[in-house]
Amino acid sequence: MPLYAWTPTYSVKVKRFDEDHQQLFSIINELHEGMSQGRGKEILHDVLIKLLRYTERHFIAEEAVMKALNYPGLTTQVDQHRIFTKKIMEVANQYKAGTTGLSIDVLDFLTKWLSQHIVAVDKQYSDFMNAKGVA
Repeated sequence: MPLYAWTPTYSVKVKRFDEDHQQLFSIINELHEGMSQGRGKEILHDVLIKLLRYTERHFIAEEAVMKALNYPGLTTQVDQHRIFTKKIMEVANQYKAGTTGLSIDVLDFLTKWLSQHIVAVDKQYSDFMNAKGVA
């Protein structure tokens, strides 16, 4: 059973970004499932790779649209995206160094990201982008 299920609560009303966010849900649920099976450390490597790919693709796309539309919250978005990317890179380096217990830290970080970034920050661009014809 997934830890998080996509609901309209998380929708930013921009199809491509909702689809990206749903991919993040899938990664979180994959990590949680692995941890539930006692394989958290084993699958963390693949999860980190997926998260790094996700950040490269999603953040670049989201920021490009915001920049093209002169979205007033772009600076906040870029700052938060950099924090996310830095955290995942730090965890990847810790993983390579053999640090244990990272799965719990990553799951906690991602869980907070859902509520503190997607719901609280990303949803702020919904009406703006929709008004500019991005849906």
